[in-house]
Amino acid sequence: MEKVIDIITAGRAGIDLNTTKLNTTFENVDTFAKSIGGSPANIVQGTAKLGLKSGFIGKVSNDGMGEYIINSFKKQGIDVSGICIDKTGAKNCLAITEIVEASSSGTYESANASDFHHGTYLYREKTADMLISPEDINEDIIAKAKAILFSGTAFSANPSRDAMFKAMEYAKKHNTKIVIDIDYRPFGWKSLEEASNFYQEICKQAQIIIGNREEFDVVEHVTMPDNKDNAVSAKTFLKMGAELVIVKDGKNGSDAYLDNGEIISCGVINTNIVKTFGSGDAYAAGFMYGYLNNESIEYSMQLGSACASIVLTKIDCAPAMPSLDEADQHRLNHLEELKR
Repeated sequence: MEKVIDIITAGRAGIDLNTTKLNTTFENVDTFAKSIGGSPANIVQGTAKLGLKSGFIGKVSNDGMGEYIINSFKKQGIDVSGICIDKTGAKNCLAITEIVEASSSGTYESANASDFHHGTYLYREKTADMLISPEDINEDIIAKAKAILFSGTAFSANPSRDAMFKAMEYAKKHNTKIVIDIDYRPFGWKSLEEASNFYQEICKQAQIIIGNREEFDVVEHVTMPDNKDNAVSAKTFLKMGAELVIVKDGKNGSDAYLDNGEIISCGVINTNIVKTFGSGDAYAAGFMYGYLNNESIEYSMQLGSACASIVLTKIDCAPAMPSLDEADQHRLNHLEELKR
């Protein structure tokens, strides 16, 4: 089948309610701005905004929130033929954010401020996205795509786990490149050991693996618990059949390890950070844009880093994803920082 879609992502699409006020605890935030969230949903919105023909596979709730997700995707030009609607009454996952400086966590009469956790409030139990089943997977959209990007969280429990493995089978059948965004989140997994064992199986199927150092620690928890060497991590998965492994290492930038032995490094852009979440999704979107347009790995990593830098300066995630012109200009403005 003709590859008329550049990339599809698979996994969760939920609702983000992002604070509209910086450096403020939830108690003092009066309004929140809604958008579509979840790592694979953020990535697909990022790729669409950059100009890739994009699609999504997932399950949403049979209510106004699910309707909002589907219609918003359509408005962004994202193919929704892979999205199904839950009939059990399950709700979409929900994330409510606050952005609080470490030095301004507030004061409380009945407790110390340090007693309270601040950040993102996640509602992920028995949500619609995790109820997608193998029978829900649309083989046709996978056959049309050049690449499919899986979020690791979608493998944390059944029936979603079996559905994602079914999507992988279709990808292999139709020569659709498999990309794994490790996206480890403790919720959903029964144990770190379970997560590590399944991630090993998942990564064996992939041509491209993207994750940060901490996520590779989780993947290797059972097989190489003491390893902290990015090169060792990458070479392990290259031997399993991956073509490209990208390890993101915070302020140290990111390194791409290719199956021909080449290593390509990319620095980070010095950024005035407003919040930390969403940057990994932006990096994946930017990298996949370059990769699927046959740009060099170096350019693709630089564009991903530029996208991440831009999202870090904004209060939200998906709405903060840049256009290609904005991302590429940011890359060019900071080219010396990116060349490390």
